[in-house]
Amino acid sequence: MDTASINILLVEDSASDAKLLQQTLWHLGGERWQVVHFERLSDAIDSCSKSTFDIVLLDLFLPDSKGLNTLAEFYAAAPNIPIVVLAKFDDEDIALQAVAKKAQDYLIKGQITPNLLRRTIRYAIDRGQILKQLKESEHRLRAVFEQTFQSMALLTLEGIILEINQPALKLWGSQQQDCVGKPLWELESWNFSCANQEWLKSIIAKAADGEFVRHELLLPSENNVMVWIDFSVKPLKDETGKAVLLIVEGRDISESKRAEAELVNAWVQERELNEMKSNFVSMVSHEFRNPMTVIRTAVELLESYNHQLSDQQKSQYFGKIQTAIRQMLQLLDQILFLGRSDAGKLQYEPTPLDLEDFCSELTQTLQLAANGKHQIIFSFQGEQTSVEVDENLLRYILTNLLSNAIKYSPQGGKIVFNVLCQDDTATFQIQDSGIGIPLQDQQRLFETFHRASNVGSIPGTGLGLSIVKKCVDLHQGQIYLQSQVGVGTTFTVKLPLNHHHAQSLELVESY
Repeated sequence: MDTASINILLVEDSASDAKLLQQTLWHLGGERWQVVHFERLSDAIDSCSKSTFDIVLLDLFLPDSKGLNTLAEFYAAAPNIPIVVLAKFDDEDIALQAVAKKAQDYLIKGQITPNLLRRTIRYAIDRGQILKQLKESEHRLRAVFEQTFQSMALLTLEGIILEINQPALKLWGSQQQDCVGKPLWELESWNFSCANQEWLKSIIAKAADGEFVRHELLLPSENNVMVWIDFSVKPLKDETGKAVLLIVEGRDISESKRAEAELVNAWVQERELNEMKSNFVSMVSHEFRNPMTVIRTAVELLESYNHQLSDQQKSQYFGKIQTAIRQMLQLLDQILFLGRSDAGKLQYEPTPLDLEDFCSELTQTLQLAANGKHQIIFSFQGEQTSVEVDENLLRYILTNLLSNAIKYSPQGGKIVFNVLCQDDTATFQIQDSGIGIPLQDQQRLFETFHRASNVGSIPGTGLGLSIVKKCVDLHQGQIYLQSQVGVGTTFTVKLPLNHHHAQSLELVESY
């Protein structure tokens, strides 16, 4: 456009406006843009019969014609010249009506910039050329391909393709010669199912009755790649409002759909993160408040009634303080452990270990800490007792699972702790006869802060098993559970032995 020669007809009775427009047009096109100026409509029409113009800039209010009649007279005399209406600010409504009645566009005097003028002229000429081509075809009146980036097709009311543009051919994987003259539903992208074809036929029938139809569809495109399409069928109507042709448009919105899905996923993740933060604050507040209350109460009693308390009573209060301190230290250890794992600082560091002795000593320690209602039965099988594992991580795994077995067996009973070393794999099985875990909770049991729905008033943070899972993952091992409410729970941990490959924790949960 910027390099082509353009003949411009300017019809403007205001000398100042005409001069300003001529100067602007000269700066835009130089000698390539030839401008012929008239003040009267009759002179402009006479000039059209003698010269060829690519576009006319037409003021609607001239000495010999007023308003929309100016547009009608000029269009009747020169229907093939694209018209851009020049209007004053207070005549914008008339200018809009002019666009609805054959004018290509309009410009408001006083608001015309060089870029706006260039763009308006370019678009008006382009649209005029398209309309001229369409007028040459009996079946293509009023079908305008204004947005070439969209897939477009022109149909008869029966759905027969009259014309289809290149984006549509590319989108629907067809060739021009394979489309024109055929029903739209016979294209490869539409005929993959009878139900799909019948749906498209019903949509075309609705549009033929005058209804604008728009849907988002998932269709196969080139190379059978499924894409999301913003698909619409619009009736092109005549002066009486009767549909004469159908315009089909399709736009690939797969990227926006993917972006939408990613946005929703990010929102869900953010919501889960916020919920986790809230749960963390609530849990820490609650779990610290209880032992702190015990410590404060015990200290206040010791301070106020120290001379009245017996040695046994003092010992009991000191014991409560020590228990509360252990609870807080345990919670702090769990929080620090999670912090290290989230920062990627938790490493698998194997060392030589006598596994049988280690498990036996651990059993004895926990048995002493348990009340008299529980009995831990330990057994070890396998000829291999010397292994290489991460002692600290293993201690946390077994201590947590055995402590849970005791804690969630409030009625007491036996805790079975079996260890089997075989084929470079250590299998640890801990079985209790406690309250069990509901089925709906089992899939989320290793999530941070998640606790089973039937724990009631049994204390806990929801951190233990999530940390156990992380420790097992660092060993490149597996953990399983079998549980039935009211019957008991069995945890099975399998760890590879003599595994020297150190790794940092990857925060990808498998549960």
